[in-house]
Amino acid sequence: MSGKLNLRCIDINSPYCPCLLAETNHCVFCSHLKGENLCNCNWMGVCILYEKQWQYKNKEWLSFETDNGVRTEIETELSIEQLCENTYLLAFDVTSDLATAVDKPGAFVFLKKIGDPTFCHFPVGIMKVTGTTIQVVVETIGPKSARLFHDNNRKLLVRGPYFNGIFGQPWIDNINNGKILLVSGGMGQPPAIPIVRKLTSSANQVEAILAPGKIGCVFIDNELRDLGVKVTVVPSLRHTGMQIVAERLSNRGVLPDLIVSCGPDDQHYGVIAAMQTAGVNIPMAATNNATMCCGEGLCGSCERGTKGGQKVRTCKVQADYTEFIQD
Repeated sequence: MSGKLNLRCIDINSPYCPCLLAETNHCVFCSHLKGENLCNCNWMGVCILYEKQWQYKNKEWLSFETDNGVRTEIETELSIEQLCENTYLLAFDVTSDLATAVDKPGAFVFLKKIGDPTFCHFPVGIMKVTGTTIQVVVETIGPKSARLFHDNNRKLLVRGPYFNGIFGQPWIDNINNGKILLVSGGMGQPPAIPIVRKLTSSANQVEAILAPGKIGCVFIDNELRDLGVKVTVVPSLRHTGMQIVAERLSNRGVLPDLIVSCGPDDQHYGVIAAMQTAGVNIPMAATNNATMCCGEGLCGSCERGTKGGQKVRTCKVQADYTEFIQD
């Protein structure tokens, strides 16, 4: 694999396209639905303008007059297991359609306590789906996540599905019989599970370097080993793990075909720096850590700039992480 990924909307060819952005000529993909005269899209096998003007398949939910219907919303009960200080494994049941939709790398949902205002929703990546039961991991360090546990609460409102939880998803979807280096720390561990499941199902060999990060524990190592992954647990990615990454990248005999970074942005930039030092250019997938409020590209809270001068609404748009301007 080589080259850079083109910008594309994660919702193209899904029931959520055309979306509300197309209604106001702010589509992230179609040039006509950005208000331009020239048809100049990176063709993805579907014409969004056609879907909007002639098919209009999502007419019922394409409305600013209602806050319902854009995604599925479900009230459900949850079970809680503490993994480490301030970090909890949540399990809850949803509909079969929603469970199927989020059973893939990069999928996430918005959660909030039932009865709380809409602005209390916060995004959480999917760790595992078993039947109609979803597992996620939440770190209660902010008011939104802490609200879920307020007054011994055991009910929540789930909204989804959403899909852009990892940049470079095409690399993950399309690589076969390759060598993968996974770097994961702290709260980057939960999204690593569906990524590894996808990679190992395509006969890829995965090596993982794991660290406890700020949450203080590693909890996916045994599951990764069960999936056939070679796992190395280090006390710190910054002080130990990145040295191992540098060694792998400097040895052309074990050079990976893809590197996956699941963790904070500082970790992603550390991996990029290691590649630059080693003088290699390997495709990279990285978890999306953007601040999100709506998940539909409307509020702009997730917007990031690229080296090419583009503004990317990262809740919707797949991009090459190495092209983002470092914050």
